[in-house]
Parts: sequence; structure tokens; C-alpha cells
Amino acid sequence: MVGCPDVAYVVLARKYRPQRFADLVGQEHVTKTLANAISHDRVHHAYLFCGARGLGKTSAARILAKCLVCERGPAIEPCNECRECTAVTDGSSVDVIEIDGASNNRVDDIRNLREQVRYLPQTARKKIYIVDEVHMLTGSAFNALLKTLEEPPPHVTFILATTEVHELPATILSRVSRFDFRRVASGQLVAHISHLLEQEGVQIEEAGLYTIARAGDGSVRDTLTLLDKIIAFASDTRAVSEREVRTVLGVPARIAVAELTDAVLARDAEQTLRLFDEVVESGQDLQQLALALLQHLRDLLVVKVCGARDVVRDMSDSQFEHLRAQADSCAPVVLSQLFDRFARTVDALPRTRVPRLIMEMGLLDLVHSDPLMPLGDLIERLDELAAGRGGGSRGGSRGGGYGISRDTSQRAPQPRPSRPPRQDFEGAPAQAHSAPARAPESAPRGDRSNANKERLRRILEGARPPGAPAQAARHAPPSEPANAGAPAHARHPRPPSRPAAAEDEPPAEPGTRAAQRASPSPRRAPDLGTWTETPEFSTWESFLTGVAERDTPLTAMLMDCGVFAFSPARVHLATPPGDMRRRQLKPGSEMFTTLQRALDTFFQRDGTSADPAIDLEFQEQAPTLPDLPSLTLVRSFRARELQMQVEREANAAPEIRRLVADFDGTVHSVKPLGSA
Repeated sequence: MVGCPDVAYVVLARKYRPQRFADLVGQEHVTKTLANAISHDRVHHAYLFCGARGLGKTSAARILAKCLVCERGPAIEPCNECRECTAVTDGSSVDVIEIDGASNNRVDDIRNLREQVRYLPQTARKKIYIVDEVHMLTGSAFNALLKTLEEPPPHVTFILATTEVHELPATILSRVSRFDFRRVASGQLVAHISHLLEQEGVQIEEAGLYTIARAGDGSVRDTLTLLDKIIAFASDTRAVSEREVRTVLGVPARIAVAELTDAVLARDAEQTLRLFDEVVESGQDLQQLALALLQHLRDLLVVKVCGARDVVRDMSDSQFEHLRAQADSCAPVVLSQLFDRFARTVDALPRTRVPRLIMEMGLLDLVHSDPLMPLGDLIERLDELAAGRGGGSRGGSRGGGYGISRDTSQRAPQPRPSRPPRQDFEGAPAQAHSAPARAPESAPRGDRSNANKERLRRILEGARPPGAPAQAARHAPPSEPANAGAPAHARHPRPPSRPAAAEDEPPAEPGTRAAQRASPSPRRAPDLGTWTETPEFSTWESFLTGVAERDTPLTAMLMDCGVFAFSPARVHLATPPGDMRRRQLKPGSEMFTTLQRALDTFFQRDGTSADPAIDLEFQEQAPTLPDLPSLTLVRSFRARELQMQVEREANAAPEIRRLVADFDGTVHSVKPLGSA
């Protein structure tokens, strides 16, 4: 008969439980504050330790208790040798009482605690109450604890611990000193478990250590629990491989995820499904695989944008180099779109009965989806075309595909026909437009996908829209204007308010959509008057601009005031009848004095007798254009004038007219850039 060992096995999380502040991993902001409070004799009567599970909240509470009751203390570190320290460590102390808030959550339990608080400690210097999972107390129990927690006897210290701090009443939070425990970074966890494994005589590959740290999700206790499981599984604890670690934890291999990502970026559907089948057949959990792939896409984007090693610390150096090499072949906007698309697949997995089908369709969606063209790029292209620059050299520099270039030849075995040159837009013969507008059905998918996008791209490049008459190219301005020697304003006159019909376009039949688009807009512009800006008003506007930087209330008062005169000698303003401005700007008021000081500063007056006083006069009269302008009226006038100019230019732009005609669309509204 085999005898049982005298001492039962102690799991790593208990065996290596911190006994000093220095043993706590990743909580330096807590340990330093508590140590300084003890050394300066500024210990609070009630502490709250909150944070995720397994970060050391209860261990920190016990260490603080030992520091306060140690026979050699109070000390910033317990000796762990005296009677009081050893009693706290083995849980036999009569003056350090640990209470489980989950099972002692009734109001009667708190009333009993209040009765015991009044008695002095038996052997220790202080009486410490550690209440774990304090959020489990009932509302009545919290109310019963309030008074005692706010003003406990001088010999009592409360230490509360919880993982759900948001469930605590505000009245409790206002009576305690709160410490938030942070999740531990993967690098710190790897260093910590490496030190423990040396003492245990166990060796695990570096990649396996990072896999364990990531699976622990920043929790020291969870990481040590997983480590226990891996050591028990390993056939040889002196050489535990990464494969064994992944087998126990059910975490997909990084290399498998990287290969799957390579297939997606290469737009190879067959290879993507083959690799996915291999991973699934190995017994990999689909939810874990989806999360690993999403994490990999995130890491790719972070490395692509930041490029620093510090941004991804939960992997070895060799894994980081492979990740950076993979990120170099992708554009940031593409990685962002892939992450956004696959995140929806990850969200759908827990709610579906067919997770494998959802994963397959999600991967195929990444493979076959066309990258979206950024709206900013499209606007820049239209601006360049409107300015006559074409911008052909910039078209391929943005991330429109899964690589850095917009050239989509990587998406299929056969390349797409090359773009038409910019000479098509500059007036080349019509024969240059002989390229087919639509790829044949037998062509690869990369040649026939998203026909509308291809047509839009051709139009932005300046090519004739498919099916449009060859003479459409004549809408473009000639390369050298006939009046090149004329002044700039003569060479580029303002476009008329109504676009002129093309000389070689036949008139549209009445009642057709083309005729409706070609006809002038029935909306009439408002009568803006004939106001012209004067030097005196420009000076007034400059004055208000300076005042706005220092005094917002005064600026608001003067915005609606009309200007009769504005000079160093006389300032004559008009306020709307019945408006409060006239009362607040009356002589002697605070606002009137502020205005006088602002005028003296603007006109560089020193306030001495050598400078005559400014004749400041107000008159009740409604501001109007053009005789009595206010800044509000003038800005409204400028906005309306700019809107009409933009509408005229948009209606006359041949590129916009060509887009509308090709896509059978309608321009609903036109706004200046930067307007709301």
C-alpha cells in the first residue's frame, strides 16, 4: 500500500502569494502610497481596494494589516517573523478579522460588527477589519455601516476589497481612501512567472510564456492557475514547448493566424479556406480563433501606424519582426477596414448555431470585399480636376487595395487593364477610348467586380464615360488658352450663374430627366443688395476680432450693432430698438467702461490729457445694409454670396455634369468647404 504524503500539494497561486509589498506585481502605485502613509504616520481609517480578479487586493490588505500590527512596527514592510505577522499569515489572528461580504451581507451581520468595533484589540496594536467582496452587502447593511465607517474608534482600521466598485453606494466611496489595482502587462507577467519557474525547476519556451501571459488577461492568479495546468500536462517539465502550451489552453498558434492573415491579404480564397479547415480540424475553438485573428489585425494596424516595439509587448522579438514584415505590405486604411468587417463576425459568433459557417463567410468577406476609397481622396481628386491639374500622379499613392498602391492586379491571377492616360481628358482623339467599359463574364473576379467603381475611377482620371459621345472630351479646357497673354482675371472669368449648354450636345427632349437636369434651377437667389465693404467697416471688424480674444460678452454685445462712424475721434453705433444692449452700454456702466478701455487700446491711446476723449455715441436704430452695416449682417451677406458662387461654379463644372449624366443622378445640394 502506497502511503499518502504528509503535506498536500499547494498550488502556485497560494505557494507564491505575496507576503511583502515588494512581492506585489505591477501595483507600484498602490504599494508606494501605502508605504509612505505608514512612514509618515498618515494611515487612513478606511481603505478600498478595487480592481479585476487576481490582482492582489486581498494580499495587499493582509500585508497592510501586518505592517500595522507588526511587533517591530508600524513598518513599511512586515517582518513576517513575529507572532502577530505569523498569526495574520496563517489566519489565526484575533485582531485582524477577515469577513466575507458575500456570506455576511445582512444588516444583522453589520450590527454585530458595530458592536465588536468598540472593544480594544486583545494582543495587537490595532484592530483591522478586512471585508472582501464588499459590493455583496445589501442596501440596509451599507446604511448600517456608514456611521462606523466614517468615524471608527482610533484603534480600528477598515480595509474593503471588491471587484465591482460601481455597485458601491456613493456614500461609501466618499468615506474611504480608494486604490484601483491595474491589470498587469504581459511583459511583467512573463518576468514574474519566469522567476517562479526557476524556483520550481521548470523550463518553458519564451513564446509559450507569452501565450500563458496573454491567456491570463493581466490577472496574476489566473496566470499562475494556467501555469499549474500546463506543468501537470507536460511530459517533461524541463522542456515544455509552445505547442504543449497551446494544446492545454486551446489558443491558436500565432503562426497559424499569421498564415491565415497572409492568405486573406493575398485575396486567395482557396488558400484561406484550406488553412481555416486545418486549424478547425486540429480542435481549435472557433471563438478563440476569431479573437486571435481580430487581435492579429489590430496588432498589424498598430505596428503599421506606430512602428515601435513598445506598442506590442505581449510577444517575443521574433514574433514582432514577423508581424512588422507583414504590416509593411499593407496600407493602414485597408487594415482598419478589415478589422471593422471582421469585428462584426466576432460579435455574431456567440449568437449563432452554425459558428463554422459564420467564420467561413466572414473570412470570404475579407477576401472578396473591395477596399473603400477614402472620401478625402475622392474630394481631393475632384478639386484637382476642377483646378485643371488632373492629379494623375497621385491616384495610385493612396491605399485603395490590400497593398499600398491602388493597383488591383494583386487581387486576381490576371491583371486589370491599365488606366487610360490623362491625355484622354486633355483632348486626345476619340479612338483612345476604345477600351471596353465592362470586363467579360469569363474574366477573373478582379476584372469584373464593382463595375460602378471602375466607371467612377475612369471618370475621375478624366476618361470618357462608357457610352458617352466622343465629343464629351471637348468639355475640357484646351492645354493653352487663346488669351494666354491677358490678365489673370480675364483668363479666368467667374463662371456664369447658369451653365452654358455644350456646343456639340444635342438639345434634350422636353420632359426627360436630362432636360430637367440641364434646365436652370427654379429656386431664385435672395436679393443681397449692393453693399460694398468700406475701410471704416474693415477697421470696425478688426477691432471686434481683437475684442473677441479677450472679452466674449462685450463681443456678443457689439456684433449686432450698426456702424455710423468708427475712427479715433468718433465712434457712433446703432443698437436695435428695444434691445438690452442700449441699457447695458449706457455711460457709467461696467460694459461701457470696458468698451472705452478696448477702444483706447485699439487706437493706442494712453489716456492722458494730450489725447482728446473719443466721442462715443449710441443711437437706437435697426442695422441695415448697405447704409448701417453690422458684423452679423455682413457675415450673413458673405455666406450667402459664397453659397451662390459655389452653386454657380458647381453647375458649370464639366466634371460634375459628366458624373451626373453618366450615373443618371441629381445634385441635391452644394455647400462650401468647411460649412456646417
